[in-house]
This record gives sequence, C-alpha cells and structure tokens, in this order.
Amino acid sequence: MSEGYILKKTEKSLPLNWYFNQNQFDKEIRKVLSKEWLYICHEHALSQPLSFHTVEISKFNILLVRDKDGNMNAYYNSCSHRGSILKKEKNGKLKSNLLVCPYHQWSYNASNGNLVKTSSIIDPKNFKKDKNCLIKVKFKIWNGLIFINLDNKAKWNSKKVFPDYSDAFSQLNVSNYQIGHTWKKQIKCNWKIFWENYSECLHCPNLHPELSNLVPIYGRRLVDIKDDPNWKRFINHDDPKYKGGMKKGTETWSMDGSAQGHRVEYLEKQTDFPGYIYMTSWPSMFLAIFTDHIRMVRILPLSNELTEVTAEWVFRKETLKDKKYSMKNVVDFAVLVMKQDAEACELNQKGIHNPIRKNGTLMPEEYEIKRFHNWLRKKL
Repeated sequence: MSEGYILKKTEKSLPLNWYFNQNQFDKEIRKVLSKEWLYICHEHALSQPLSFHTVEISKFNILLVRDKDGNMNAYYNSCSHRGSILKKEKNGKLKSNLLVCPYHQWSYNASNGNLVKTSSIIDPKNFKKDKNCLIKVKFKIWNGLIFINLDNKAKWNSKKVFPDYSDAFSQLNVSNYQIGHTWKKQIKCNWKIFWENYSECLHCPNLHPELSNLVPIYGRRLVDIKDDPNWKRFINHDDPKYKGGMKKGTETWSMDGSAQGHRVEYLEKQTDFPGYIYMTSWPSMFLAIFTDHIRMVRILPLSNELTEVTAEWVFRKETLKDKKYSMKNVVDFAVLVMKQDAEACELNQKGIHNPIRKNGTLMPEEYEIKRFHNWLRKKL
C-alpha cells in the first residue's frame, strides 16, 4: 500500500454507550466542552451597540453583549440574586446600557457586569454590591469570529484551535464579511455522531447525490486523493473524480455551481485551490471557504442525545449589495446537504441503543474519525 491517510487495519470505535450514557456526557461537558474554545457567531451578529446574543451549551447559558460604546462582554446568563436567566431571547437589542433581570428587576451595568441596584426596599449593611456582580466568561474575537471559553485560565492559540489552519483564511479579511443568512436545526443525536458523519464520505454517493455530482471524488466515497491506496497512479490525472476538486465548469458549492460573478481574486490565483477549503475546530465548529462566500457551522450539545447545529453564510459587502446575486442559490444547496446529514445522524443515534456490541468498527477511510476519537480520549 502506498503511503496515504487511510487506516492500515480496522479499528474499534468509541464504546457505543458513550453516545447516550448520561454520566459519560456529563464528563465530556466537564472535561472537554468546559475547557475548549467554543465558536459562538460572526461578530456581524453583534455589530450594533447594545446588541446581545445568547447561546446554550448543555445546561449552561451564556450572554454576549456590546455595551453602549460598542465594547464586547461575555457573562453567564444568570442573575446574582437567585440565578434567573437574564435574557431569554436568542438575540436582540437592549433599551439601555443596563441588563435587567426579568424576575426581580436586579440591574447590571452591561459594560462591566457590576450590580447597579436591587429591587428591595433597603440593601442590608452586610450586602455588598461588588460581591454580586455578573460572572464574566472569557472570549476572543479572531478575524471576525467570536469564541468563548468557560475556563478563564485558557489561552488563545489559533494554530491549536484550528489544527488544519489555512493561510488563505487570514488573507480574506473575514472580519469585514457580513452575515447574509443563518440556519438552525436541532438534531436528535449525540454531538460526537455529528462529528463522525462530518469526518467521512463513505455515505456520500448514497446520501449526497447532488454533492457527489459537484465534487466527483466524493462519489468514490473518498474525501482526499490519498484515500485511494493507489493514489500515485492518478497523480497526473485530469479528471476531478481522481485528482479531487469540483467538476469542470463549477465555481462554488451552489444549486447550479455558479458564483454569479463574485469570485475572490486571491483564491482564484492559488494554483492548488480546489474550489473549497475546510478548517475544523473541535468540538464546536468548522468553516468552509468558497470563492463567493464562507460558511461557518457551529455544533453544540444540548443534551446527551440532542445537538444544535447553526450555520452562518457570510459574504463580502459588494456581494450582498448586488441585487442580481441569488443568496438562495448558495444557501439551498448547503441546507440540502446538512438535512441529509441530519437524517443520517438521527438514524445512527436510534440504532446504537440496540444491544448489538460494545463498539462499532472503523474502516480504512475513516481515519479522521479515528483522529477525532484519539483527540477526545486524550481530553478525557
């Protein structure tokens, strides 16, 4: 066998009960999701002063807010009085620079989380306002992408957050992109099942005929040319079915394959640009770079068998201003693929409850799943 990425032998998957066992899920939240950088949204979602955004991660609820001066802050979305949620909406805009609890109307300064006032007739002498501030959450804005970390000792390292980091991303000025569309879906599966589905293409010809037509190598159940043990034989092959990339005449991932005249010159000049670049950040997101847009997909567990997937499509300002550009052409294609994946993930989740065996089996092409499993085991 030629050197390549594929596994040289079958491997055992994670224990199947890890995908539904509550104790295992709690352990993953405690040791993984509470320690890693988690993607929240593109900062365009919080572009205006006093705008806010909330997000659920298992039983945690986080609030991000821009104050009246446009400065970003992140807090646990809990009142210091008796723990009520402060903002129940997913997003919105504050009326003033105060965060007011909807339960007992304790109010906090959005700029620093300090308690401004309570609703009691008097504040007892032993009551200290400075001991009842909102609890801050560590955050990082990187190239327009907002991440949080529940571990306040965590340090940001983009190369560790994105092990497959591409220099192309830093050339695109993504912070200047704007959100054109957002799509959410709750999938009845464990968060790890979503990541496993994302990490292989054995299912592509069967479940993604449209995508396999657009990216012919996917139709061979391969993600990369080196997934074929005989890949060297096709090194000079001109057919994308063997060399990878999109089919001839295709410009982007869309219903008709057209970028509608909006192609990034920098990407098009790269001789090795296959038409798409993926960057993955376990456990919470991946992004896909295309010549006319970028798609960010956030994966967050709500429970041991429920995962929320949120996709954002961001575009250059001139693309969004072009009335002839059909965003629907791009969005519909990606949503089609993600819905196909969601259905497969839910079928997978239902099946693992049957007492068939302790572990599943990883085949040679599922090397990326093996890498994900190794990463998770190390964190645990």
